[in-house]
Amino acid sequence: MEISPSNIVLVMEKPSQARAIAPLVAGRWPGRQVLVVFTLYLGLYEFRYPRGLSHGDFPYVGEPTWKVRNFGDSGDSGPRPLSFAFDLTNGQMNHTTLNPLEVVTSAGELWFACDPDHSGANAFDVLLTQCLGAEEAAKTYPSLILHALDDGSVIRSFETPSTTADPAYREWSNKGLAKRFFDYNFNVNSLALFGDCLRKVGVDTSDFGLSKYALQLLYWQRSQEPLSEGRIIRLMEDWVGTGRYKPCGIGSVASRSSIMMQLRRAGLTAYEDRLTLITDRGNDFLNLLHPDCEDPDLSARLAAWQADWPNSKAAMARYLRTFFGKQARFKPAR
Repeated sequence: MEISPSNIVLVMEKPSQARAIAPLVAGRWPGRQVLVVFTLYLGLYEFRYPRGLSHGDFPYVGEPTWKVRNFGDSGDSGPRPLSFAFDLTNGQMNHTTLNPLEVVTSAGELWFACDPDHSGANAFDVLLTQCLGAEEAAKTYPSLILHALDDGSVIRSFETPSTTADPAYREWSNKGLAKRFFDYNFNVNSLALFGDCLRKVGVDTSDFGLSKYALQLLYWQRSQEPLSEGRIIRLMEDWVGTGRYKPCGIGSVASRSSIMMQLRRAGLTAYEDRLTLITDRGNDFLNLLHPDCEDPDLSARLAAWQADWPNSKAAMARYLRTFFGKQARFKPAR
């Protein structure tokens, strides 16, 4: 299959989005080749963490960098059915052997069609930066804002296109930039400093890293009676922290269960009699941390930083240095 020089390339997150709009694209772009590339399969969320850091290098704060996935040449017959671009031209989502990197770099028109939120904007920015470079990623692109996937909603989205210069998109983008700056630096420090403590209590950290919200949930569970998973998830949705801030959920709808599973797989919590409770290993791990690593208001702080990015960058960096600086210097009582 050849790429038409006048093609339309939609950048999306989920195959379900492409399937929903496929029957309608011919009405929007008659006679045009319409291709779709999924951000999930072009390296999104795979940070490249710095190597060779010593204990004296922590706390660490730096700019996020990303791993770039290499899918090989067009026509690669490896077992990666979603690593290629898809063709929507004929009203269905048809698999092609086109390399997604080639499709993005040769796009006649490149459209944002990811989720209309900070995650979607971040996904689009990362993909374009990886494929085209930071200067090209910073340009203005047309956007297809899909609030719902029924035919009527999709048609209305086609009739009212926007651009990445729209204030709503800029807000999503700034929130995404803030979150990835925080997550990258939290993870770099966590893998080293918390990783050392995890290994001391017997956790295999070869494929495990403690996320920001998993840590705060573990602290919270230390002070609670055993609760059902459903009850914990509801409390995560309406997380009140210390009460100083407006309730602000920890994790997303999709990630809350995985946060709980992360703790359970590491043996920091256990599931007994349909209830979740902290284990001795979980308590032993927390005893190795500086007391100020407990921050039940972290989700509210992060929401405020996201709303004020990039002005909040200095405050976020200061928080990270203070938070992990205390842990780097901490000597727990024997």
